[in-house]
Order: sequence, then C-alpha cells, then structure tokens
Amino acid sequence: MSSRPGKTAPRLLQDLLTYDPRYEERAGRNLLTTSPPQFDPKGPPARAVPGRNCRHVFMTKNEQSVLPKAGEDPDHQTVYKIASFCKQCRWHVDLLVDFRDDGSKAEPCRTGTDYIMHHFVYQDEDPPHNDTLSRQKVPCTYRFSCSAPKCPVELKIRMTPPRFTDDDFSLLTNTQILRKRLETARQVGGDRADAQIARPVDALDYLNTYLGDALNPQKGKNRIPLLNRKFLKTFGKDCDKLLRRLGFTFNEEIQDDGSVIEVYYLPNPPPATSPLDHDTQRNLIEDARYELNVFILEIPENERTGARHPGILPHPSSTDLQRALGCLDYEKKSGMTRAQVQASHEEDHPYYAGLGTVGDFADSLLLYAFSRQGYVDSANSSYYFECLQDIAKGRKSEALELQVAMLASKGFYNRQDIDLAYRYLSLDPQYSLHLSDDIIIDQFRARLQDIGPSAVEETRNMLRVIGCARQSERIIQEASDAIETYEQALSWLGLTADQPDDFVVTMYSLKVSDNAADRATANRAVEKIAEQRGSQRLRDYLKNGVLGDTEMDTAEAYALLSISNRAVKLDLDMLHTQMQSFADSNPTSKEKYERAFELVRKDQQENPKQSDNGESDVPAPDYPLDTWPVGCKNIGNTCYLNSVLQFLFTIKPLRDMVVNCDDHLQETTPEALKNKRVGRETVTQEKVKEAQEFVQELRELFQQMITASTYTVRPKENLAALALAKASATSLQSTSNSTAEAGLGNIGDVPIIGPMPNPTATDNSLHGPVRGDSDVKTIGSDTSSTVAEDGDHVMGEDAPTSAGDQGVAKPEPPSRPPPIPPRPQASGVADSAMKKIEFDASQQDAAEILNNVFDLLSCAFKGEGVLDDGEQLDFIKRLFFSSVTSVTLQKGEELRNKELQNNHLVSPNKRDRPLYAALDDEFSKTEVDENTSQKNAEEGTSTGKEKTLRYAFMEDASPIQIINVRRLIFEDNKPKKDDSHLQLTPEIFFDRYMKETTSRSETKLAALREQQWGLQSQLKGMESRKAQLTDTELKSALPEVVEEGAEMIEDINKTASDQLVDVDDPGLLPAYPDLAEHMRLQANHLQKEIEVLLQQMKDIDQQINSLWTGCEDNPYRLHAVFMHRGSATGGHYWIYIHDFQQCIWRKYNDERVSKVENIDEIFKQEEKYPATSTGIVYVREDALTKLTEAVCREPEVQPEDRMEIDGVELQVINGVPDS
Repeated sequence: MSSRPGKTAPRLLQDLLTYDPRYEERAGRNLLTTSPPQFDPKGPPARAVPGRNCRHVFMTKNEQSVLPKAGEDPDHQTVYKIASFCKQCRWHVDLLVDFRDDGSKAEPCRTGTDYIMHHFVYQDEDPPHNDTLSRQKVPCTYRFSCSAPKCPVELKIRMTPPRFTDDDFSLLTNTQILRKRLETARQVGGDRADAQIARPVDALDYLNTYLGDALNPQKGKNRIPLLNRKFLKTFGKDCDKLLRRLGFTFNEEIQDDGSVIEVYYLPNPPPATSPLDHDTQRNLIEDARYELNVFILEIPENERTGARHPGILPHPSSTDLQRALGCLDYEKKSGMTRAQVQASHEEDHPYYAGLGTVGDFADSLLLYAFSRQGYVDSANSSYYFECLQDIAKGRKSEALELQVAMLASKGFYNRQDIDLAYRYLSLDPQYSLHLSDDIIIDQFRARLQDIGPSAVEETRNMLRVIGCARQSERIIQEASDAIETYEQALSWLGLTADQPDDFVVTMYSLKVSDNAADRATANRAVEKIAEQRGSQRLRDYLKNGVLGDTEMDTAEAYALLSISNRAVKLDLDMLHTQMQSFADSNPTSKEKYERAFELVRKDQQENPKQSDNGESDVPAPDYPLDTWPVGCKNIGNTCYLNSVLQFLFTIKPLRDMVVNCDDHLQETTPEALKNKRVGRETVTQEKVKEAQEFVQELRELFQQMITASTYTVRPKENLAALALAKASATSLQSTSNSTAEAGLGNIGDVPIIGPMPNPTATDNSLHGPVRGDSDVKTIGSDTSSTVAEDGDHVMGEDAPTSAGDQGVAKPEPPSRPPPIPPRPQASGVADSAMKKIEFDASQQDAAEILNNVFDLLSCAFKGEGVLDDGEQLDFIKRLFFSSVTSVTLQKGEELRNKELQNNHLVSPNKRDRPLYAALDDEFSKTEVDENTSQKNAEEGTSTGKEKTLRYAFMEDASPIQIINVRRLIFEDNKPKKDDSHLQLTPEIFFDRYMKETTSRSETKLAALREQQWGLQSQLKGMESRKAQLTDTELKSALPEVVEEGAEMIEDINKTASDQLVDVDDPGLLPAYPDLAEHMRLQANHLQKEIEVLLQQMKDIDQQINSLWTGCEDNPYRLHAVFMHRGSATGGHYWIYIHDFQQCIWRKYNDERVSKVENIDEIFKQEEKYPATSTGIVYVREDALTKLTEAVCREPEVQPEDRMEIDGVELQVINGVPDS
C-alpha cells in the first residue's frame, strides 16, 4: 500500500492542464504529484491553482505519438504515447500509458468491471531533480501507477521546457536588434547586403524552412553561406549560439580561387524511429518547428504576408489524452460540462480534489474514488469520509446520502467526530499522532472509574470512534469490552508477557476487589492467559481459588527422569517404563512424573534428536551430497565455534594450507624458533607442538567436511579444547583434574546449564547439576553479546528467557533405581574434559576465539619473513591483517603508531544505523583523555588531564576484513545487549578509511575526512541531547517521565477534590489546575524533539556517505555474517555465508545448512526479539573466487552405496544408480 493519496484519471488530467512548473514554488507544492492540503471549512478561502499558472491548451505532435484508436481496447502489449505541446506557454508534455503486464496484472480498469476507472498513485520522479533554482529549465518525468490490484497500467508524464526561450524570441524578432543586424550586414557584406531591414516574421519563417529542410534533406540544400543576403540581415553572427543549439554547424570553406567563405550547415538529424524510442535530435527539431508556428501566429496577420509558413497548428490533444487514460466517456452528473468549467477557470470544491475526483463525477464514481482513496491512504480515511459526506449534502443526492449513512453505520467517521471523541476523553486531537494506543486505553480506563453506569456506553462509543480512526484493533476491542486475544487479556489486567503466573493472580485479585462486577471479565482474561501459556496452575486457580506448584519446564522434566543428555533420541516405551517405576516409588509425585514424561515426549517429537550412534534425526537436505556443505554438530555449548569453523573452511587458501599442512609445518628446533614471534610473543617448542596438534585436528575435520558421505560431521572434543584454550591452557588430555560437580559456572548466582556429549550410559543420579541444551557464553568481554539460551525458549518466538528462568529446582530422587539394563559408566576424564571445553567457551567472545585460532595457525606454520616489529609474516597476516596507523595530536605534535589488526571493533551506539556510520566512529577524530604527567600517576597525586585528539587510517587493507560488533553494554553494573540494527550492504568501499587510494591522494582524502569530522561533531552533540532525553535515572525516556508526572498530579488533585480540607491550613500546597495539561504538552514536545533528533541523525549519516560518493577504488563484498539471538544472559549463534560461485546465501546453524530463500533475514531485522550481527566479514571484490569457496565436496562412496544390475556393478549417488 502506498500510504499516499491518489487521483482518478480525470482529476490527474485536470491537474496536468493547470500544472505550471514555472510557478511551482509559489504554489508551495507540485500540483501534479500531490493532493491539496486537507480543506479547513473554518479557514479563509484559497485558490487551489495560482492565478499565474497557464491553463494549458495541448496540441498533439503526431509524428512523436502512438495514439489510441476509437473503439479499440488495449491489450497486454499496448503502449500509448501522446506527445503534445501547449500553444500558450510552449511547454512540451509526453504522456505514456503502458498496459504491458508481468503476468500477475492482466485486467486493466474499464467500465463494466469492479474497477471502472484508473486511480493513479504517484510513485517517483525519474530522474530525481535536485536543482531547485532552475527547475523551470529542466525536464522532469513523473511516474504513476494504477492502484487497482490487477491493473497493469503504469503512467509516465514528462514535462519539457520550451526549446526557445523568451530571449531567443526577442533575438529573432526584436526590431531594434534586427536594425543593428542590418547595419552589421552592410559592414560585412558591403554592396551585397540587402537594403531593407528584416521583418520580425522573417527569422521565424526562414528558420522554420531551414529546419524543415533538415528533416527532409535534399541534395544541394544543406548549406547556407554567411554572406547570403537574407541570412546575413536576418541572423548574422549573433544568432550563432541559438543555431548551434539546434544542430547547425559552422565551417570555413576554401574556394577554387583560394578565397575562404564562411558557411552554416543544416542539422543532420537521424531518421525517424518508433515514437517509443528515446528522444533524438530529430525530436528537438520537430519541437522547435511547432514552437516557431506558435510564434508566427502571435505576429499580426498583416505583418506576416508572404511568409512561407502561415503558422498552422495540429489538432488539440484533449480527446487523445482522455482516450489513452480511459476517461473519455465516464458517467457524469447533469449540469455544466467539464470543458465549460475549465474555460471559466472555475475551481471544484476542495472536497472533490481531496477524493481525487472532479466536480462532474456521477455519484457512483464518487463512491468508487472514496473506496480507492481509503485503500491507498487509510490513515486519512476520516477526511475522505468527510469529503464524501459534505459532497452528498451539497448535491442533495438521496442515493449518495443513503450510501454515506450506510458507511457511517460500518464505522466511518469524519474529522469532527474524531476530534470530539479525543476531547471527550480529555485528549488533545492536535497531538493524536503522538499518542500511543496504551496512553489512550489508560485514559479511557481512568475515565470509566470517574463516571456513572449511564455514561459508560457513550464513553465506549467515543473510544470506538478513536479505534476506527486509528485502525487499532486493540482500542476497538477495548471499546467493545471483549477479551479475545492473549494481548487483550494482558492489557486488561495491566500485565506484560514476561510477568509470571503469580503476578497474574495478584492483578486478578486487585481487579475483582476494586469492582466485583468485573469478575466475569477478569475470569475470561485469566482463561485466555492460561490457554496461551498452557498454564495448569492458572486453570486450577480459576477452578479452586488456589495457585498450584510452579509449572515444570522441559529442562526440569528431563532432570526429573534422570536424563542428562537432551540431545539424544530416546526410546519412549522404555522411558515410560522408567517413569512408571519412579511413580511407583513416589506415589505422591505420580502426577509430576507423568507431566515430566509428557513434556519429554513432546520435546522428542517436535525437536530433532541424535540417535545412539551420534547420527542426527534431522531430515537430509534436498540437495546432492557433492553440491552442499556439511553441518557441524554441537558438541557442547560451542555453537559459536561451529560458526567459526564453517567460516574458516570457506577461505580457500586457509583450507588448502591446512589440508596440505605437512609441507608447511614449522620445525621445532631451537634454531628454527629463535626469531619466531607471534602475537608479540616469542614462540616456544611447547606452543608450536600444541598449535600443530590443533592443525592436525583441524585438517581431519576439513577432510571429513570434504569427503563425508553424510550431511553432518562431528568436530572432535580435542579440536574444540585447543581452539578455545587460552595461551596458558593445555590440550584436552590435561583437563582430567576437573570434577564432575564443577558445573558450567554461574551468571548472577544462577547456574549455567548446557548440553553434554552423547554419553555411553544414562546418569541416574539427580544430585549433580541439571543440564539443558543451551548454548552458553558468560560475561567475559565487551566485544559481543554474552548469551545463555535454554532450548525450550527459542528466542524470537516467545519473550526472552532471563537468567533467573534457567535455574532448575532439583526434584526429589526416587527411592530405587529404574528397571533398565545396566550400561558402562562414562569416564570421568571425558566428562571433566567436556566441562573444561565449555568453561573455556564461556570465558571468550567471538574476537578472542578467532584470534586464538589465527595465533595457533601462525605458530604451527613456517613464516614467510619478518615484519618491521619482529612479527612473523605468514599467510594469516596476508589474508586477515591490515596495517593500521593511529595518529595522536597533542600540544601541536603528531605522533603516529602503526600496528597490525585483524579486525575492526564497532558499536551500534544504541540506535539503528548503517555499518559505515559505526566504522566511521572507530576511524574518526575523537577526543581522548591522556594523563599529562606519568610522574604524578606514579606518586599517586592528582593527575592533570588535557584534550588529545586521535584518529586512524589503514595504510594497507587486508583482502579479508573482519568487523566485530560490540553488543554488550552495562547499565547500573548489569549486562545488557544492544539490539540496535546495524544496516549491512552487499558491497562496501573502504576508501574512506585508507591513507590513500588509486584515484585520491592522502591530501584529498584528509580534506574529505575533515568535512566528515565536522558533521560527526554535530552528530555527537545530537547524541548527547538524545541521551539527555532518553536516559534518565528513572529508566524511562523523559517524555514518559513527564507524562507520568502529569498523571500523578491529576491523581493528587482528584484526591484533594474528594476530601474536605482546611483552606486556612498554612501547610496546604498551592493548586495548579492546569499544570497536568501543561506537562502533557511538554511531554509531547519532548517526544517530538526525540523523533526530530533521530531523523536529523539519519540525515547526517546520509550526508557523510554523500561526501564519499565516487570513492570506489577499494570495493569489498559481504561474505559472512555471524548472528546471535538472545539477551545478555542467553542466546544462540549461527552464521550466514555467501557462495560467490553459486550466488546464493546459506544459513549454517550447527548441523543444519539451509539455503536462504529471503535475504531480508540477513539485511533486515525483526521487530520483536531480533537476531543481531556480532561479526561481519567482507572480501575484496577482485579476489572473491580466489579467496572464497563455500562448497568443496568429494563424498566417499561407501560399500553400501554400490549395487549390481545384470552383472554390472554401479555406484549409487543420492539413491540413484549412476551408469
């Protein structure tokens, strides 16, 4: 839906006939593309069309037109073009009506169908115009489309200024200029010059002849000597610019006798082509001739005697335009015709223009236009109803008034009705756009408490009017006193979705105690909440008046049944036997065990699990094995590691180096390691051996990912331990000292729960920590979100899971073991090793894991040389590390520090913004505080501080750029995730962050940066003001605080008015009856200021981007996006990777690898509980296929993948014998 009003074809045509680009600024709007301001009956009358505007009389240019034929209906290949010009102002108009469709739209509007007339909605101006000072001199094309759902018609209207200006006309016809031209001719031509002055009509007539000869060239008539008597006195040399603009060319010719003569050659336009082709010089000449005819007709007839061209004009365009737009014979009301109205310059009532109609429309067409306007611009449907209502009264049409009454009964209201409804609820309609549904509903509920039963229905009717006007189902439902949805139930009880059942009961009790008549409604609300949540406790409360025990979740159910691994596929029959054994041992808990079994059974059926042999129960993708990447099973709380491994696998040089590592491994002799430095540290033999062990494990995984005959592989625990281990950590074999009771640590005193590896035995003990299937990350750094997500609460489907929801109460242990066969116990070493892996994963973020992997690879492989700082140069440095120079400006001195960086760390800054804006913050000039005296710091005395400026740029940009996003923020010493959207683009240019580029020197880039920093300084001021308005000590935005203050004052005033007070009491507070209203007005102003600030900040971001237009020497393409869904205490990671060979995106979500069907899930953000990017990877455009390869598969043929047919053994590929 366009969210802007439209115009019926007759209205658009009428506006075209009065639209004059020359006076658009005076009109204050574009009369053609916009609708008039909403009519105010109480305001002074105003003309819709400025008096100076030309009332066009268009004449058809046949040779440039494709005209509709009478009685012929258009088909799906029809395109009409009416090329015309106004005989009064000489502006040219091309109206192109395109009926061609794409298959989905094949039913044009026409009489006899549901859509009886075209209703056009303005789309865009093509090309965009940005020269407001010379708009009257620039051609503009306006695009419209018909709003009917199956109508294919696209309309283009091109306005072109006259080919001749008024100065041109004066140059050709002014008598004084012609007299001077004659004197010049006598000086140049001598005796050859004509004795008589040229007439004003002569230049127009001769030029018309020349241009006609140019369109129909004849041999010998293509040149005009300058000394030609008629030409010399009529045009001379002072018309040179005009002639050249028309295509004439000037030349000097050498005659046989050696003399030189000056000549003009006629224009040489191309042959005539289809009118639908682009304009050529031929169109220019044709337009010029039409205008010359207009000029000739303006000269008195007695002064143009003898002219070759008497000034004949073509036929008017009116009928052609109406026929092309399908409005030649529309149904009209009786009275004055449209032509008579136009001729008298009489304007229709503004209400007709509001509906996009004209005054001679029949009633049925007015109703049709009303329905179309309401469809495309529903936000203003009340105004359109008011227009229709007033027109019906003015026409005194019983049929139309009946239709208006029927519409009113269906919930249509005019603006006066809506204003009255707002004022009835003590709300100012002037600020209705700034009022949320919650504010209106709260005001309504407050009003209900202050009125008697007789006024309740009227108050509800007023709220219903507001709800219909805003098209708010919430308000309409509130007005009807109906509770039909979960959201309505929460709203009625004053609850939010994340509040527990206990609070539901509390609010229920308060509602019922305040008004016993609300009990039935309160019961319905609790029933709806219980139904949505599946809460047996709430159902029991409604039935018995008592709230039962806390409801069991899935993690608790698994723990109660002694199942430590939720990822494994279970035998439900055996599980049922085990459940019955537990219930027999504890009869009082039988219902609890049965509930646990149902939860586990449901989870097993709805969520894919792994079988005992480790194979996933996930359905295989619909792609051949050799064309699709494999997924990586989650071996613990390591979903981010899986994303890193998948990303590394797609980097072709890295993958090839790892797979063929034997030829490149570092020697471990002391001599070989003498000068080896990685990460600014000397590399030891132990570190090299550990790194090479990691490479061997990584090679094994990569080979599995290449050759696996399945759709998933399982990384080894040792690989995860080595990848996640910090510098002081050892390999998996050294982790056996961890105890089984260590758990996974805590977040805010709440134990972290997560999946364990597939065990070889079932753990029957219920005294250890209960484990779920969440992916966990503790708060260890500020570079990404810290997350811990319980698998039962998938982020995005329900409210975010808080840390407190993840603690699981230990159930009562059974008195005897379940009757299942004994199995070998899992080794304590493996169990504690997995805990060590999960602990390491919980202490690191995205950047740290990648840095650790990069260091391991650099340690494991031979170096290619030594960098300036002694660091080893190797393939990791070449692929991922950029040379970044940090420039510090202090006391007039400039200090430069160069270092290698493998990533850029950016922050959304708690607002949606483009990636460019976030990167700009990291590289731009900023103020930092530096201690001015190191001595004072060492002595512990007060240190003075001075302003220091710092910025950065890249001298050499790596071909692979990694951008990490800082999502974790702290508010009141509590972690919080910044969910702001970082807007990504498929392509990015790093020129603005470079020292110099191919096309711009360091000086030029520095000048652009200075301009950018000036804009960013404004942006920081706006951010500071925004923080004042949105970050208050009350944790609410300032407008909300002021609004709540107004409500509090109203409550105080109400209480005071209900009580008897001693007016002589000196301690009595003064009364300010208007204070609450003033505060509400101020709250609205503050809210508007916030909205304006946000828009201005977006505008500055766009201005900064525009500075760098054309800086495109360093293009990079988006290759991968690391994603996270969850909160600061819980969540899940996955990665999107672009396959540049197949031009598709894939989503790698642990063992699932799927094609991204809608890329909006990558580039756009959901409104509720959105997934957010935590890492972004761009690859240099000229090295895409060289550096990346998403699919590298050579599946091995398993023995069972061969079969014999007629004695011939065939290989079976994807279930099909391959001959």
